[in-house]
Amino acid sequence: MPATEIGTIGKYRKIFGVGPLGFLIGLVMLGLLLLIDRGLGHAPIFSQSAPLRMLGSILIGIWICWHTWCLITIKKWWRGNQLCTTGPYRFVRHPIYAGAVLFGTLGISLLFNSWIMLFLPLLLYTVNFFLVRSEEKMMLSVFGDDYRRYAANTGRLFPRCFK
Repeated sequence: MPATEIGTIGKYRKIFGVGPLGFLIGLVMLGLLLLIDRGLGHAPIFSQSAPLRMLGSILIGIWICWHTWCLITIKKWWRGNQLCTTGPYRFVRHPIYAGAVLFGTLGISLLFNSWIMLFLPLLLYTVNFFLVRSEEKMMLSVFGDDYRRYAANTGRLFPRCFK
């Protein structure tokens, strides 16, 4: 890939993508949902919160492991300017964001034991679905047909089961 194409991408954008913006939006959504939950008097999913908290903690642990795997794998892109299609990137194009939605926010929601908090993963999925489009445009401009083929075979935030 031409160095000029990589050179047009700022180092910050290359390393972080839309992650910081998605994180900030996620924190705001978390805060708003907490306020709504408290305002409605807290609607628990189960009266016994211990099993939910255990499951939430397990999901957060899985998220941390998944996120670490993603960061180790993405070094190909950060250091070598290569399209990363291995590790968790063979399943989805944006595994860091997918892990945050599927494991992280769901785990956090279960820790709070609240029906209202279960909206967090759905809202964050929607936000990320739109935010990652700018990253995909960047990757397409850098990797062209290689990225186009990769995108045709992998899902954006969830694995593609059917073609």
